[in-house]
Amino acid sequence: MGSLSTKIVAIITAILIFVSLYLIFGYARVEGTMLEVQKIFYYHVSAALTVFVAFGVNCVFSIKYLIQRKSNDDLLAVAAAELGLIFCTIALLSGPIWARYAWNTWWNWEPRLTSTLILWLMYVGYFILRSALEEDKRGIYSAVLGIIAYLDVPIVYYAVDIWQGGLHPDRGTKWNLEATMRHTWMVALLAFIMLFILLLIVRYRMKKTQARYEILRQKHLGEAL
Repeated sequence: MGSLSTKIVAIITAILIFVSLYLIFGYARVEGTMLEVQKIFYYHVSAALTVFVAFGVNCVFSIKYLIQRKSNDDLLAVAAAELGLIFCTIALLSGPIWARYAWNTWWNWEPRLTSTLILWLMYVGYFILRSALEEDKRGIYSAVLGIIAYLDVPIVYYAVDIWQGGLHPDRGTKWNLEATMRHTWMVALLAFIMLFILLLIVRYRMKKTQARYEILRQKHLGEAL
């Protein structure tokens, strides 16, 4: 993707973020029970769903890397995993804040919370593994772990259905929201996904530049010796 296309993505992302902020605080109806604290929902749920997208991209390019052994696929997989971990952290931090003021508890180890924490820990392990391995093994082993870790994503998504009870409502609840709230959430979700795409492009380019620099450095070191 060229610089012009990246600028267009950046502009669209910025517009969507500002529009979502306006909709959250100036358009969406205030929920009757939780009042203003419910507005965390728009970014909490959007961040959580963006996690699925990010780790899905990681899984796809991990599979692609195992098949074709192209370094660019590994770089894209790693960039997606980094961003997925960031969005997962946002979801894990914003959820307890919402729960504390809405239900008077920070954390209760319910199925979706616990499975999300496990997902976060698995991708932390992904980066620990990468840092511990030699370069020739790093891509292969981390790709395998990325694919295995992604198996937790459907568990997180269907946790409410598999294990009844807990703070999280049914999966379809967000689509049954009052119109102003539903429209606001859809814009916020689109803003988060566009932000992920923008950051993925930036991180991939940075990693590609770093990889080229490392190749040149190794080449010059070899010539010097």
